Amino acid sequence: MENNIVFDLVLLEADRVIAHRMKDFDLYYKDINGSFEKIGEAYSSEVDELVSSIMKRKKMRYMISFVDSIDLQEELRPSAYRVLRFFAKHMNYGNVLKGYGIRDINDATNLNTAYITSAIKQLCAKDILRFDVEKGRRTYMINPIYFYKGSMKKLFYAVKEYEKMTLRNEDLEEEYKQTETIF
Repeated sequence: MENNIVFDLVLLEADRVIAHRMKDFDLYYKDINGSFEKIGEAYSSEVDELVSSIMKRKKMRYMISFVDSIDLQEELRPSAYRVLRFFAKHMNYGNVLKGYGIRDINDATNLNTAYITSAIKQLCAKDILRFDVEKGRRTYMINPIYFYKGSMKKLFYAVKEYEKMTLRNEDLEEEYKQTETIF
C-alpha cells in the first residue's frame, strides 16, 4: 500500500492536538465483520523527515498549485485563466483578496469588464472562486484545494474559511447547501 493522503490528514490533525508524532503508525478501520483493514500507512522515513522539516519552519510560506488544478485550468476560457492568475498573484496569505473591484481587475489585466464578469462566473461555477459582498465591496477567496498561499499549518484553516464563504452558481446567485439537522 502506498502513502495515503487520508493518513497524512489524520496525522496533521493529530499533530495539532498532541505535540509529538508516533513513528511507524498505520491507520486501520474495523469492518462489519470485526476484522481490521489497513487504510493508510506511514510515510517512508525520507518523506517523514521532509514533512517534519517543513513543519518546523514556522515562518515558511508557500504558493502551492495542486495537481488537480492543472486539469481544471485547461478547461477554463482564456479570460477566466487570466483572471485566476491575477487573483493568485495578488491574493494575501490564506487566499484572500480584498479591495479589488471589476475596474481594478480591468486596469490590471486589460480585459473588458464583460469578459471579467464572465470569467468570475465561470470560476464561481467551477467552485474555484467564492466571494462575499459587504458594503458594496467584494472579498474574494480562491479555493485552497486547488491553489494555496500561506504556511502549511494554516492550510486546513483556509479550507474551513473557504467553506464559510457564499457558494455561487454560474449566474453568481447564492446557492444554499441543504443542511441536515439531527434531533
